[in-house]
Amino acid sequence: MKKEKSQNNKTILEIKENQDFQEKIKSNKDLKENLKLGLKQTTTTTREVLPKVAISVEKYINEVKSVLKSKTKTDEMMKVISSKGITTHCYSLVEYDRKKERNDLFEKLVSRAIRLAIMRVDFPQEFSIDENTNEVFVMSKVLEPKIPIKIKGSKTTKLVPNNDENLLPITTYTIDNLYKQKYPTATRNTKTKDSKLESLFKANVKNTLQGLKVLISKASKKDVKFFDLVDEDTFENLAELNNLLNSKDFENVRSFSVEYRPDFNGKLEKIAS
Repeated sequence: MKKEKSQNNKTILEIKENQDFQEKIKSNKDLKENLKLGLKQTTTTTREVLPKVAISVEKYINEVKSVLKSKTKTDEMMKVISSKGITTHCYSLVEYDRKKERNDLFEKLVSRAIRLAIMRVDFPQEFSIDENTNEVFVMSKVLEPKIPIKIKGSKTTKLVPNNDENLLPITTYTIDNLYKQKYPTATRNTKTKDSKLESLFKANVKNTLQGLKVLISKASKKDVKFFDLVDEDTFENLAELNNLLNSKDFENVRSFSVEYRPDFNGKLEKIAS
C-alpha cells in the first residue's frame, strides 16, 4: 500500500513539474491557437492549417531544446520532444480527448504536422514552409532519390541518383512517406494464410463504403441498374456486415483502436489516458 502511494505521489510530482515547465515555453501560445484551428478544420482547409501547426511545433521543439541545453539530458526530458510526447502535449493544450469524441481529421493533421516539424528541425535545408502561402517544399533529391534516364538508341531506361537540390512544392499527403524514408522503423512481417487479405483490407473497406453509397443512391432514384450491383449473396454479406458492425465484438475493436497503437518500433503500446 505504501509503495502504491509512493508511486502516485511520484506521478503527481512529475505532472506538476511538467506543467511548470510548459508554462515557461512561450511558443505554446501560437501552438495552442493553431491547434484550435485544426480542431475546426475540414478536408478542404487541411492544406492551410497543417503548415501553420507544423511551424508552431517546430518553434516549440527548438525552444524546448534551448531550455534543456544547459541541463543534464535525461530520458524523461527527451520524451518531451519525442513524437509521442509532442502529440500528447498538443492534445492536452486544446483538451482533446480521443476516448470521448474522436476526430480523425484532427489527429491526422497533428500527426503530419509533427512529422513535418521534426524533419524541418533535423533537415532544415531539405524542407521548407512558406508562411505566406502555406506551401510545403521538399528538396528534389529527397522527394525522388532516383530518377529514370532514357538510354539513347534503346527502349529501356535506367535509374540514376537524383542530385537536384531545388525545392519543390508537395501535397501534405507526401509527408508520411517522407517521414518513413527519413526515420525507417522495423516492419512487422505477417506470415499467416490471411496475409494477402490483411494487405488489401483498407482498400476493400474503402471500396465497400463507396459501393454502398452508390447502392443507396440508385435505390433512392429507383434506378434499374441497382440490380446489376447486388444479388442474394451480396445482401446476405451486407446483413452479416451490419450485424458485425453493431455487435459487442466491433465495440471491442473500436476500444482497442483507441486504447492502443503501434510504437515507432512496430510494437504494441498502451496510450496514456
